[in-house]
Amino acid sequence: MPAMQFQGVSPTGGDIAAQMDVNGGQIIKPFAGSSKDWRYAAAAGGIVNTTAVAIKAAAGAGVRNALTALQISNAHASVATEVTISDGATVIWRNHFGPGTRMDVEFPTPLLGTANTALNVACVTTGAAVYVNAQGYTTA
Repeated sequence: MPAMQFQGVSPTGGDIAAQMDVNGGQIIKPFAGSSKDWRYAAAAGGIVNTTAVAIKAAAGAGVRNALTALQISNAHASVATEVTISDGATVIWRNHFGPGTRMDVEFPTPLLGTANTALNVACVTTGAAVYVNAQGYTTA
């Protein structure tokens, strides 16, 4: 039996939905329903230059991308770099990654992009080998 979803109306008139697992237990998920989730997996070989990479393309008019988690590693043995996350061209998060370092980041308050704008990742230094995996959701 697959997971089930029950629809209803809130006291303010908005739609609500409760999701249940196959045993009837309620599924509680922060931020948004799973139909709005997105994920990005690192490219083979990682990021080795300073060209921005879209981790989530612009989602359409009035729709914003939200970033809830990142897993980043610099696999290079001797080259460090700074990694930035940008809302279009505006940097909204940055951190330094030394050779061989790894970091898992969860954003309890999601990094929320501008409507119809891509979320991008970039390295500031050429030559590192940075692997980025990201998860989030879209609004609206």
